[in-house]
Amino acid sequence: MILSRRVSSFPEGFTSLIVHLLFIMTASKLQAKPTRKVATTTNSPAVVITKQRDFTHKEPIIIPSHLDDVPVISAASYVKDARNRWYIHNVELKEVFDAHVNVYQVVKPHVVKVHSYIVERFNELRGDDVQKV
Repeated sequence: MILSRRVSSFPEGFTSLIVHLLFIMTASKLQAKPTRKVATTTNSPAVVITKQRDFTHKEPIIIPSHLDDVPVISAASYVKDARNRWYIHNVELKEVFDAHVNVYQVVKPHVVKVHSYIVERFNELRGDDVQKV
């Protein structure tokens, strides 16, 4: 009977709309999920190698510098230098990350203590203990 009292407070016709919607929602069948169509494969022509390349190692070409006392490094030396610099960069980033994790672990208890003190003091000044964290 509680339901009938609550429903009667709705405007006229609204209850029949609710009953109608509930009937439609429960009586309708669930639709199957759409499935993707499987792509059909087409026979592509075979790859034909038209030119065979020679991959033998060649000596680097040394280009003289336009400055007399500045030597030009080879491409292999340049790549090796870039890899070394990237390795140093990764090591330094790892150290920074580890240092920040340590700082977080040291600071966290103090921040939690300050937060709980502020909440406790706020509730005390407010005059009630509604929420304790």
